[in-house]
Amino acid sequence: MSAAAFTESNAHLIYVPVGVFLIACPLLVVIRFWSRMRKGGHVGADDYTVLAALVCALASGGLMIAACVYGYGRHLKDLSPEDRMQALKYFWLCQITYKSCINLTKASILLLYLRIFGNVKWFRWLCIVLTTIVAIYCVASVTATIFQCTPVPRAYDKSLGGTCIDNGKFWFANSGFSIATDLIILCIPLPMVYVLQLPRAQKFALIAVFTLGVFVVITSCLRVTTINVQATTNDQTYEIASTMWTVIEMNVAIVCACLPQIRPLIVMVFPRLMPASHSRDRSERPPNSGSLAKSVSSPAKSVCSHWTDSERQDSIAMGAVRKPERSSEEYILSEDRTMYIQKTVRYSVEYSKDGLNPV
Repeated sequence: MSAAAFTESNAHLIYVPVGVFLIACPLLVVIRFWSRMRKGGHVGADDYTVLAALVCALASGGLMIAACVYGYGRHLKDLSPEDRMQALKYFWLCQITYKSCINLTKASILLLYLRIFGNVKWFRWLCIVLTTIVAIYCVASVTATIFQCTPVPRAYDKSLGGTCIDNGKFWFANSGFSIATDLIILCIPLPMVYVLQLPRAQKFALIAVFTLGVFVVITSCLRVTTINVQATTNDQTYEIASTMWTVIEMNVAIVCACLPQIRPLIVMVFPRLMPASHSRDRSERPPNSGSLAKSVSSPAKSVCSHWTDSERQDSIAMGAVRKPERSSEEYILSEDRTMYIQKTVRYSVEYSKDGLNPV
């Protein structure tokens, strides 16, 4: 193999994003688990699902590095038949782990929604339906990727006889489904956040947290612009911009899924950047203050009240007491709650010379 063959390579398009996210994504997932378990919290299905997505993302990165070792990123004509087959084989395997990763991340976000707003019936059923659709599509797309050619090895060894599906159309269809579901997942929690009884600044902050997935949509759209080139080129191992965006898209999805959960660390490191506006000294408010609970009450009609010397509070299915040292956003995003309705009975006491007359 000539020296020129080694100098003309696009392998850096793979090495750079894989190297960056090899550090960033595992770190964020570890911080997510730490944030979830601190102060007595517990790990849920959404956390385990994003962990599975991380495994698929790391596997994808490893497969693409292996492909580059065998010449992925260099011109097809400069590769030996054996290297060409191995490079395309690892690329084919990466398509499988990519589709698994991106759909597992969507499922993780939907499971997080269920964890936060699961007591709202219509929202719970919407999340369940969407999660089911994503799961079914994940199985279908992975199966179609594995068996895209007959016989299966023809997917990476074109010297074999047989037939294959049109990869260009398949990739465009997959991107269309991915972008459509991303947009739906972005929008569905906004009505729930809008009705929360929060200060306007905190409400906008929560909306921003739940719409972080817009970065995934952007990377998906950028990937779409490169699909046709890689699907139609005769130099499949050299025109790899679409593969670069594939690596970026799946890892950005994991980052966006984890960022809302690591807010406690951001507050700890940058307290002035993200102040806990509901945090107050315990001496400034009565203990067991129910007023703090209003920001995480069910979006259904509810009445929240606070304790005073002349009030009595009754709670229906009161499953959580809001900790006053934590902000509303942190509480909503990091703990399980039983949503509840509270009723308040107020009474006063009057004194007269004749005795005590309750009113």
